[in-house]
Amino acid sequence: MKLPSLIVTLYKDNIGLFLRIMLPVAIIAIILNISLYYYQVNRVEKINPELQRNQVNSPSLSETNNLDQKENSVSVRINTNGGFTPFPYEFYRLLSSTRPQYPWKANETGTTDRTPLVWQILPYPMIGYMDDLVAWDWSLSFLIIGYSPLILLFFTLYPLSIVVAGKLPNSQIGDISPEITSLSAHSVWKHTLNKPLKVLIVPILLILIIEACQTLYALSVYVIPKVMTFHPNIMFLIVFLPKLYFLVTLSLYSQSTIFENRSIIDIFKRSHSLVKGVRLKFLSIYLLTAGVAAIVSSVLLGSTLFVLSLFFTELAPIQDALTPIRFLSLFIGADVAVLLPDKLSFLPTVLILIISGIISTLIIPLWAIVTTHLYNERLGSTPTAIEV
Repeated sequence: MKLPSLIVTLYKDNIGLFLRIMLPVAIIAIILNISLYYYQVNRVEKINPELQRNQVNSPSLSETNNLDQKENSVSVRINTNGGFTPFPYEFYRLLSSTRPQYPWKANETGTTDRTPLVWQILPYPMIGYMDDLVAWDWSLSFLIIGYSPLILLFFTLYPLSIVVAGKLPNSQIGDISPEITSLSAHSVWKHTLNKPLKVLIVPILLILIIEACQTLYALSVYVIPKVMTFHPNIMFLIVFLPKLYFLVTLSLYSQSTIFENRSIIDIFKRSHSLVKGVRLKFLSIYLLTAGVAAIVSSVLLGSTLFVLSLFFTELAPIQDALTPIRFLSLFIGADVAVLLPDKLSFLPTVLILIISGIISTLIIPLWAIVTTHLYNERLGSTPTAIEV
């Protein structure tokens, strides 16, 4: 069976079990994500008065200073690719008052206020623009859950992989773990928690390994400032390519942990040996999966934001941002963002964060299916014996 049809079949037939497995972790992750957002809002409210004091004597802003604006006001950036982020109102005021003017097209008052298109070819193709505090861009976009509490969802890859292994046609994984006979949420979590230290430590080590190159680059910039004079595309490759290499090479860590009796170091060695010789194949599959996931996530979140804007007047600018053309562009990987001068009230904030968490939860099983399929495929071709 070809991988796309396999993904659709396994996802459709087992989505109920997948969600039951992920539900406890998803609830915790979403609650923590909401708490983190309000913690960030609180931090912004504390630093905003200081920013205002620093800008109060600025000639460029003196005419645009809003005396009615509270000192601790918070603005937000809402986008279809990742929810929304709070930032100080001073930043919003800077963006709205100091944008460069270009004679592209006159508006109704006869003035011109459109910013130019921005585009690049290297290190990856991208095109976009910002107009009236609405941003649109298209690039090679891949769904990556950042270092927010939603990253806890990746711990569910262990039990999800067990379910996928039991449902794969011609699965060779059952020979490794014959004790896994019942594919209920309780049984797969019980089997997963038989290795608590490995389940916890391995993903943390993986993150540290992946981020090592970026950390070394940051240290080198601090120690050798001239590093910053390198061409930005070169620096992009220095940081990005090693991260990509480790992401692919160590991508079978969850299967190597849960299906095989190996030490933590040997888990990474095992993933390396399984991926060796087929890294480009794995990379192409992962990029395609991440690209499709990004499009699905963006369309779902964009649709949700538009619907919510019909019920909450504070979200009304989203209707202007998501024009029919811009909405259709979400289906080819575009991103639409809008800047709002004030933070949202509690209900729309929580609804957006909950829905964003649900969308991330729905995406995670795709990775369990893809990586477990590739792991099973490599079991039949790698000469390395499996130690149980």
